[in-house]
Amino acid sequence: MANLAERAMPKFFVDASRNALVYAGIKMETGRWMMFSLLNSLLMGVVIALIIRTFLGEGGLIFIGGTAMVFGIAFVGIFHNVLIYYGGRRARQIEVMLPDALQLIAANIRADIPIHKALLLAARPEFGLLAGELDVLGNSILTGKPTSMAFKEFGERVNSPLVTRIATLMEEGLRSGHNVAGMMDQIAYDIRAFKILDDEANANIGSYVLFIVMAVLIVAPVLYSISISFIDLTSQVKETLDVGSLVQEAAIGGNSPLIGLVAGESGINVDTLIWFSALNLATSSGIAAILVSVLQTGETMQKMPYILMFILVAETLFFVSITVLRIVLGGFFT
Repeated sequence: MANLAERAMPKFFVDASRNALVYAGIKMETGRWMMFSLLNSLLMGVVIALIIRTFLGEGGLIFIGGTAMVFGIAFVGIFHNVLIYYGGRRARQIEVMLPDALQLIAANIRADIPIHKALLLAARPEFGLLAGELDVLGNSILTGKPTSMAFKEFGERVNSPLVTRIATLMEEGLRSGHNVAGMMDQIAYDIRAFKILDDEANANIGSYVLFIVMAVLIVAPVLYSISISFIDLTSQVKETLDVGSLVQEAAIGGNSPLIGLVAGESGINVDTLIWFSALNLATSSGIAAILVSVLQTGETMQKMPYILMFILVAETLFFVSITVLRIVLGGFFT
């Protein structure tokens, strides 16, 4: 069944899923993962379609099927992006530990320890995920694989441009006969220097991130809630006025445009405006989380958990602001 699903899907999607599983460090067949994501996505799509149908009170099988298909495709993308996120997170953890590990390997090589044994000795638990990769790298060389090829495969298993460049440098250095220990020390020094520059860049863009967070998570929910409260307040004012007498006075005094503003129909339903604002806030918060991720890491999905957090904060502040304003303003008409 898993093989059938793998053959039925487009090749680019199969290759992308296979690479994402490797980058995330998940030892699962590509077909099984695709079956898991497809079935769960369709199930979630059907559940959401039934919830929407119950909320709207109408909709046949075509509506349920179409809605389930749309949300199912969306959830397939979400599952794939979860893999990408964990692959990027794994790469960041490996990058953090890499300089110390390289210096330890270089020290072992200077002590006349063979490179495969130097790698295995450096695979310590304190290096976290990198320890597993060093263990695989050392065992590959021990079993007869060329050292340059082993380093190349190491770079292919980690979704990090930095690790890929380091693996390429090691591969080229080994083929040309360079001093491996000296090369590792120099790479470790360059990684730390790059990290310092990266921290300085993050400090410089901190003001942009703060502006985005303030605008989307605080200012927008408050402004939406004030607008809705104003419309709700206008409706309450209309209910307290004697519209008939006002219209008669306006006809006599010729003030019909002003009275029409107060006594006329607004054409805006408060509940509809609340749902529109909530949807707009959710969309804006998701886009803001992606922008923050791009500014801080250069990757769109590196801060994927921020999407849910941004949406929850914005929606919570929005509904709390509406409730508080209704309580405060409602006291004037009770």
